[in-house]
Amino acid sequence: MDNKKDIGALIELSDWSNPDFGRYGNIDELSDMILNKRIKHIDKDKIELENGLVLTIECSEADCCAGGGGTFEFAEYGIPIDALITDFVIGKPIEVPDSDTIINRNTITLFHNQNPIVLANAETDAGNGGYYYSVTSLVVGEIHFPFVKA
Repeated sequence: MDNKKDIGALIELSDWSNPDFGRYGNIDELSDMILNKRIKHIDKDKIELENGLVLTIECSEADCCAGGGGTFEFAEYGIPIDALITDFVIGKPIEVPDSDTIINRNTITLFHNQNPIVLANAETDAGNGGYYYSVTSLVVGEIHFPFVKA
């Protein structure tokens, strides 16, 4: 797991961050929840694991007109997949040029053995003029794992 911290990490949020949806998790919880779990179904909006957990990408927090979201990228949607999630890598957020606001993107790559099998792509923005904020997370069950903010 050490290589994940060198590449990217979950976003650290301020103490004032108090989402109404539930709670944020940490990297160890994410590892416990998804590693060595078999993927049952995948489409652009969600991943279902064999143990019943569902993974989505959602805007966890936003104010005013800021927002975020994302999709899962998989080469063959709808095709049954026989793979365990054996590793994951959180990328480093990148800023997307925009003349009106701040937009950031990030990706979490899920692996089966050494092969990337799913990309969790997220984008989030700071609203009109870049004066606001948003946080986008990989959601596993009810726990949000933030990986990009603006």
